[in-house]
Amino acid sequence: MYKLLSAILLTATCLGAEAQRQFWGTTSSGGQYENGFIFKTDSIGDNLEIVHHFKNEIDGSNIGALLLASNNKLYGLAASGGQGGSNSVFSSGTLFEYDLNTDQFRVIEHLGPLSTNLPNIFTPRAEGVRGLTEVSPGLIYGLARQGKYVFSYNFNTGVFDKPFVLPTYQGGPTNSTMQNQIAEAFYKATDGNLYACTTTNSSCPVANPYMGSIIRVIPSTNALAIRYRSVCLVDNGYTYNGHFAEANGKLYGTTNNGGTSNQGVIFEYIPSSNTYSKRHDFHGGVLTNSFYPTSLVFAKNGKLYGTAHGGGVPEQNLASGGGILYEFDLITNTFTKKHDFLLGIGWLGDVGTFPSSLVISGNGKLYGCTEFGVFEYNTTTSELRMAGRFWTRGFAPSMLQVCRKPSYQHQTVTTHEVCKDAAFTLDLASPNATTIVWKHNNVTDASRTTSTLSFETFTAADAGTWVCTLTNECGSTTSQTFKLVMNNPPQPVITPGGPATFCSGETITLIAPEGFASYTWSTGETSREIIISESGDYTVSVNNGCESPLSQPVTVTVLELPSAPTHIESTAYNKLKAVGSTTRYEWTFNGTLLSDQTAEITVTETGVYEVRSVSDKGCRSEDFASLTFVVTGLEAAGKEQLAIYPNPSRGIVNVRVREELIGPVEVSLYNTSGQLVIKRSIHFNRDENTISFGQLPAGIYRLLLRKESKLISANVVIR
Repeated sequence: MYKLLSAILLTATCLGAEAQRQFWGTTSSGGQYENGFIFKTDSIGDNLEIVHHFKNEIDGSNIGALLLASNNKLYGLAASGGQGGSNSVFSSGTLFEYDLNTDQFRVIEHLGPLSTNLPNIFTPRAEGVRGLTEVSPGLIYGLARQGKYVFSYNFNTGVFDKPFVLPTYQGGPTNSTMQNQIAEAFYKATDGNLYACTTTNSSCPVANPYMGSIIRVIPSTNALAIRYRSVCLVDNGYTYNGHFAEANGKLYGTTNNGGTSNQGVIFEYIPSSNTYSKRHDFHGGVLTNSFYPTSLVFAKNGKLYGTAHGGGVPEQNLASGGGILYEFDLITNTFTKKHDFLLGIGWLGDVGTFPSSLVISGNGKLYGCTEFGVFEYNTTTSELRMAGRFWTRGFAPSMLQVCRKPSYQHQTVTTHEVCKDAAFTLDLASPNATTIVWKHNNVTDASRTTSTLSFETFTAADAGTWVCTLTNECGSTTSQTFKLVMNNPPQPVITPGGPATFCSGETITLIAPEGFASYTWSTGETSREIIISESGDYTVSVNNGCESPLSQPVTVTVLELPSAPTHIESTAYNKLKAVGSTTRYEWTFNGTLLSDQTAEITVTETGVYEVRSVSDKGCRSEDFASLTFVVTGLEAAGKEQLAIYPNPSRGIVNVRVREELIGPVEVSLYNTSGQLVIKRSIHFNRDENTISFGQLPAGIYRLLLRKESKLISANVVIR
């Protein structure tokens, strides 16, 4: 029973991990902008999706194979393009990153003359082959200058460096100093060392040095040694292309040239003894014809499998063949061609030609690419099936298998201000996590088991930092850190701009605190300050992204105005009385406020008197009573200043004035009640001046002459 349960659990685990497996790859060119693209498929190569098209001037072009690093990100090189180079295809390139956690693409470094991290280092190893190796967690070695330069990039610190310099050698017709050139990225062997092949250097005579060598680097010290140089025998194979596969501590590789047919060989290299031996010659002929091998893998059945870019069955439009897939039995030394890639009609629905990039899957099958998409090869049945298609042409494709750790939707905003008591939701939308743990301020919140962080009513207890750890069979992914801040604007306080109790017709300004995005008053107004002219209770709320509580109300009381006086009575020659309904009054003389606030006042000057009612709350009536009143008793002064004759008269009099009244003079005539009956302006001269008062009733009238500050009064009698 225990064994059965263990088997069931093991099967479930394997199936779960298989469900998370994907293939990710690139094409050197092709796609929407003809500069290459990144694609992915499911665990059996189906459901192919292009996730990023390269733009030459932005991302680069001529793309190399991807590296899956320990941080669950893919890294790759573009041999040209980008923003740091010039118009020359051989003076630029990029190093880029694709985050499998968040599906975010970015260019890390634009190579070329403008690069500050790698000045004048350009043209990375790309063209569909590997150019990057993670030599230790966080540290990547890359190839530039088409394999003549090695740089390092620490993705934990962002630091670029040059770990070592590839050695030079003497050669060529002039026996000059020449630079080694690595064919493909370093291979990290089970002995912990890095191995790479070169297409250059050998033990050949000076004039012909281009056979190849095998380099070893010890990562801990970056000590580099050329372990093996071609012995200058064409039959042994030369131009090592770096496609290593490892089995039982031995490295197996291929060459592009040499062998008995000069179409390359399969060789075996034993690092421990530093020995090299040829295992197979690629031959001509229809059945075995192949050249330019492009991959080599060690399958679960203990055999080597590889592809060749050319060879196979010649076709009318492809005389050299479209490539093959082959098997090599290490025990029997038997080479078997397993599949011919045919041009057919060249339709995107065909299998396609020019295979590359064989990958061993967890299900035991082999997967690879042609220019039309992904194929699957069953080593047990020898059946080849076309899987996901590009539906465009993708040249020099390459791919790798990824056990996809949980991914989640990248959040551009990681700090959120949440309104108190409001609902809040942040959805990471993870499609492949099986276990989810949220930590709040570094403490696990056991109640949250989905990728959605949600609150129905947000409180101060929910504020702080939140981090999500998502786990599946392939590993764990830690999300971005999210900071939630409770936004709870304080209750605002209204500042009155004056007394809140005032008389009708006046106003008060109510002022809310400054510094908020918006304001909402109980009146519906939205300005920071409002002007109030009516009684009532007034409140305001403020908003800085969240609504504040209502302020305490400010009560405004508007007092009614008293009724205006009906008229003014003259109770004596020098007394005036306001007739109205109040006990307090406000008097003015010629517009100047008098101190008296009684109903009756004593006056000493002739002029215009106005009076308003004043309530017991101090409010003044809107309207007023007015009276132009002549104070009698000024006649003696008038006799010295002017002469009036005849007086009494029938309404026409002659007037003589002294020097100070010559010129324009304001003439007013009042009856005995102090009412103004005539007012006009007359220009007096030195001679006699005639004034006509018209048809006035007989009686005594008061004549008032005003010139600037000079005021003269006299009685006039009309019969």
